[in-house]
Amino acid sequence: MISRNKKMILAAAAAPLAALTGSAAFFFGYSSLRFPEKKGKRKKNYGKYADTIQNGVDWFLDRNPEQVILTSQDGLKLSARFLPAEGESRKALILMHGYRAEPLVDFAGLYRFYHEQGYHLLVPSQRSHGDSEGKYICFGVKERFDCKMWAEYLCSRLGKDCSVFLSGISMGCSTVLMAAGTGLPENVRGIIADCGFTSPYDIFRHVLRRNFGLPAFPLIGMTQVLAKHRAGFTYREASTTDVLKACRIPVLFIHGGADTFVPVRMTLENYAACGAPKELLIIEGAGHAVSNMEDPVRYREAVLGFMQKYE
Repeated sequence: MISRNKKMILAAAAAPLAALTGSAAFFFGYSSLRFPEKKGKRKKNYGKYADTIQNGVDWFLDRNPEQVILTSQDGLKLSARFLPAEGESRKALILMHGYRAEPLVDFAGLYRFYHEQGYHLLVPSQRSHGDSEGKYICFGVKERFDCKMWAEYLCSRLGKDCSVFLSGISMGCSTVLMAAGTGLPENVRGIIADCGFTSPYDIFRHVLRRNFGLPAFPLIGMTQVLAKHRAGFTYREASTTDVLKACRIPVLFIHGGADTFVPVRMTLENYAACGAPKELLIIEGAGHAVSNMEDPVRYREAVLGFMQKYE
């Protein structure tokens, strides 16, 4: 029979473990579990960029883009919108949005510009976003294979002579960079990497410190156990820096100089690691994921020059 003192000791020892387990469950749900979509409403206040975003989304949808549905390698129905270029163009862009973003918002300031330059546009809803199925967000670990699938689809649709560029913002950036390590089609000529993180582990650690003032150990380890058990991935399973060491696809790295959500140092680390032809553009004064709207002239000159060089 356990004495009263032993019971008190066991209870005292169990309390911190229970609190840590509860915290891990909270942070796993906070970071990876799909949130319910609010139909008919924009979920964020986009401030001074609101008109640009609204006009860009409206312009894109007014052209009645085709909905494309493909099945991921793990059985999810994933959705994208395809807007063909006018004429006989053989060049295309795959535009991958960021973490918990509304799928059409991140590139709203660029649709018309890219289309007027003669690019077919494929705009996927990443898994667990928008019209795509999925319960968990995997920070690019599983999404990289979805990106490869979209690239293969586009190359099959446009033919062997097409030139395809991958462009991603925030988590979409890390997705397209990680995809470079999956054996992309040779038609993928370049990657536009806008404000991506170095690895799921690194961004999780950064957000814990920045948003909650918490150390990485031991919380990340316990949260990662839940991610592996429930969602089938780990935070250290893939990193952009590791992929970029062996990358041979040219990369244009872009980051906002005032970004605090994904710090600029992560793009600088990605740039330093990249073994392929590379370029770097820092947009001073731009916060997270808004470089193309903060300084559209410099942004467009850089991306267009980059694509024309390699298409």
